[in-house]
Amino acid sequence: MKTSNYLWAVLATATLSLTACGSDENENVIQPKEKTARLELTLVGTPADSRATGELPTTDESQINRLTVAVFTGAEGNPVNALHEFTGDDIKDATGGTGKKITMLCEPGNGQAIYVVANAASKLFAGVTNLTEFQAKLALLSETTKDAGTGDVTDAQKANNLPMLGTATGKDFTAGVELKAEIALSRLVARVSISSIKTAFDAAGQFKDATFKVDAVYLKNANSSVNMKKEGSVPINGGHEGAVVTANKYLYEAVTGHTANGELTTPYYFYTFPNVSKDNPTKLIIKGTFDADGTGTTASAVTRYYPIVINKKQANTTITTGQGTAKGSIAFNTKYVLTAVIKGEGAPDDKTDIDPATLQLTVTVADWVLTINQNVTFE
Repeated sequence: MKTSNYLWAVLATATLSLTACGSDENENVIQPKEKTARLELTLVGTPADSRATGELPTTDESQINRLTVAVFTGAEGNPVNALHEFTGDDIKDATGGTGKKITMLCEPGNGQAIYVVANAASKLFAGVTNLTEFQAKLALLSETTKDAGTGDVTDAQKANNLPMLGTATGKDFTAGVELKAEIALSRLVARVSISSIKTAFDAAGQFKDATFKVDAVYLKNANSSVNMKKEGSVPINGGHEGAVVTANKYLYEAVTGHTANGELTTPYYFYTFPNVSKDNPTKLIIKGTFDADGTGTTASAVTRYYPIVINKKQANTTITTGQGTAKGSIAFNTKYVLTAVIKGEGAPDDKTDIDPATLQLTVTVADWVLTINQNVTFE
């Protein structure tokens, strides 16, 4: 989360040109067991702009810092044809719309598959011998905390170091013939953000004098890993004990300077992998200080939690784009933008869901080119 900085290329399109070629002496001779086909990868993009803390990132989320290209033959077991990891100057110069061409030698053949992975852990695919082994490799959510320039681990997720994946299948490589395939990379993560939290206590109701101040927002049941088939379910939480962050700091953000009953408009956002678990749906938790009688002396201020199940279809929830599910779900390459209106007392812990009558939500679920807005009201 937070600030995303500089770096090299923003992905516009990944174009793969497969140019088969023979030797100078045997230009028309097909050598199916030799690497006589040339794979040419062209990246086109422009430098990413930096983003200030609190602003939702845009172009940084398409930045490529490391690229792995793997080609698998159509033979039984889909053995590796060619596999290479590109970093540094190999992709650094893909700026200004001129592109950077990366080449690999491949073996001609029919029915081949191409996988392109951006920003995975360094050497993640080293030693892979076939497609099944490649698909089993895991992208870890913790990798999003690594600085795109140095690889150093930080306490916050980086918008410019998100894992991406693109594939093309059924490609025939024929010696002496140029084959072009266009591959679009999609982010393996979803982005969950909350852009507005405000109170609306009923002036004639039980909590007419109540106040609420936001102390923190964090994710619960965030999927921490996904394989190259876009599958995985290992939930983790932005852990805390009181005001002390105890685990996965990058999924927990303390909120400072919020005035009781004032609208919180600074956006907070987190990245997480897809989650379709009905038992452990991903939630964004609003944690804060609730005082039932405000400046009165009858009630004491207490810590209360307002859990928002992402993309859950329920009463007092408006989903403006896409469709929510009964238990909620998170899809890859999708933005979930939430807003919340608090109208009542929250739960004593983050394990208890709020009755829908207490929660008013607006949710938008969409592909990354769209925006998902989720508005929640806690009665």
